[in-house]
Formats: sequence, C-alpha cells, structure tokens
Amino acid sequence: MNRPSPGPSGVEPEEPPQTRPLLYRRLRALLQNPPLLGGLAILGFFVVVGSLSSLWYPGDPAFLPAHLQSGRFCVVPPGPTLQLLPLRWGAHPLGVTGTAGFDVLQGLVMGTRWDLALVALVVLPAALAGGLLGAIAGGLGGWFDDLLASLTDVFLSVPEFVLTLAALLFFLPMVPSNDRLWTFALLLNVVLWAPYARGVQARARSVAAQPFVEAARASGARPRRLLFRHILPNSLFPILSQIPTTVATIFVLLGGLLYVNIEISITSPVPICDFLPNVLPILPSAQFPEWTWVLANGAAAWVPGSSAVNPWWGYTFPALWILLFGLGVTLFCDGLSQALSPQSD
Repeated sequence: MNRPSPGPSGVEPEEPPQTRPLLYRRLRALLQNPPLLGGLAILGFFVVVGSLSSLWYPGDPAFLPAHLQSGRFCVVPPGPTLQLLPLRWGAHPLGVTGTAGFDVLQGLVMGTRWDLALVALVVLPAALAGGLLGAIAGGLGGWFDDLLASLTDVFLSVPEFVLTLAALLFFLPMVPSNDRLWTFALLLNVVLWAPYARGVQARARSVAAQPFVEAARASGARPRRLLFRHILPNSLFPILSQIPTTVATIFVLLGGLLYVNIEISITSPVPICDFLPNVLPILPSAQFPEWTWVLANGAAAWVPGSSAVNPWWGYTFPALWILLFGLGVTLFCDGLSQALSPQSD
C-alpha cells in the first residue's frame, strides 16, 4: 500500500477521512453528536436513579407510603421544603400530593425502576415485531405486503385509547393484581406495533428498489440474504423516529386512565377521607410507585376555579420529570439516527 509522501516539513499529512476504518468513523460521529450525548446523559441519569432508589428509600420497592395521615383532601398537602435530607420523615423537597398523600420525590425516585421496565417492555417488542414485519412485507412484496398494509390500516384507524381501554376491561379481571401493569404493557404491544410496521414497510419498499439491491438480486442473492443483509439494516430509521411517540403514548394512556380512575373514585358515595378501591385496577396496588400515578394524584387534588389551595407541586414536578425523560429519549433517538445515517460517513 502506497503511503502519502511527507510534506515540506517532513510531517506526513493526515489520513483522508474516507480511508479510515468504518468503525472509527462511526465512533467519531457518535462523539461529535451533541443530541446523542445529551440523550445519553439524561437517560444515564434515570438509570442511575433507578439503580440507587432502594438505597435512597429503603423498604418495599413496590410500596409508596402515604404522608397524609388523615387521608384524602382532609388537610392541605405540604408544599416543597427544599430540604436536602429527603430520607428524614417530614422532609419533602418536592412536596406531597393532595389525594393519597404521596411524597413527590419519593414517588418519582421509587417509580423510576418500574417505569424504565415498563417502557422497555412496550418499546422493544413493538419495535422488533413491527420492524421485522414491515421489512419483510416491504422488501419482498407480494400478497404479504398487501395484507400487512390492510392490517395496519385497521389498527391505525381506531384510536389507541379506545383499543387499550377495551382490552383492559376484558383482560384485567382475569389477571392477578401483581401482573396487571405488565399485562397493560403487553396489551399496548398489540396496539403500538402498527406504526412501526407502517414506517418500516414504506422505507423497505424504497430500499428494495435501489440499484445495490437490484445488483445483489441479479448476482443470485437469496431472498433471506437480501432481507437481512441489505433491506432490513437500511430500513430501521423509521423505528428511531417512532420510539419517542411510543414513549409519549405510554404515559398519556396510563396517566389518563389512572386520572379517570381517581375522579370516578372521588365521586363515589364512600367517605372522601377513606382510601377508595381502584375502579380500573391497572397498578398492582393503590400505593404502587409509578410516575403517572403520582402525577394523577397531584392533578386530581386541584379543582380549577375553586377557592381551595392549588397544590401545584403535586402535578408540576411529576410532569417535568416525565418531560425530562421524554426529552432524553428524543435526543437519543435523533442523535443515533444522525450518527447511523450514511451521510455521516
């Protein structure tokens, strides 16, 4: 291999970027990608919080204690204290929710491990199943392409909230309480695979018509090799753009159902200071640590236009926490898509 001749100063010129190994160029693109680094930093923060939550708040990780001794709405919930010792009883840096009386910071910290698991249990199977089906249908064409297009039209034509609610009402009574949250995640997979399949299917059709795929087909490559070597790797970008939407859908559906659950419970004839049973028991228990459950308890305590105190901390801090996580997912997916794009080489 001929090396470039040294310059006038005797120093060899820098190697042209296109002659460097592909792995080196990929790693350099990752390190020079601010959205990806920002997303990794935010998601890494949540992973650390979830890993250390049992050290910060020891005890049962699936039980969120109540900090309002007299129950629902009977006393004004304590606001943020900005104390640096949240482990001490009575120190509530982000305040207490106004219904079940959960400590906001404690609920967010303890719920991190469960919400990360919930997101992974929904996103990974939906993206894997939808992406694989879309690549097969769009890449190979034929009757399966037409069938998948019609099937995704059916799923996308019905609102996700309606499909999820109907499935929950049918399946939840048959599921043990400890498995209901994970059943909710699996039911979401039945609904949320369709957007992945639609996006990857359209991309795979375009990739299958590219000259390099036609050249591989003319050289005798089998359909399996065409699919996994050429079509599928170049059709995955719609998955990265769909993941943030899926994460938002998870929290919107779960938070909306839990909020409606609290509102229905409040209007029941049971005394308002008692803990009421769940009308739609998605969570394993009424004191299960989960981000949208903390948010729903804080939001249900505020009646706009009333003369009661507005416990803004009960819904503001959980909403910001969830938005921060969504920002991390969006930055990570956007940065990864830029880094893996052929133009980045």
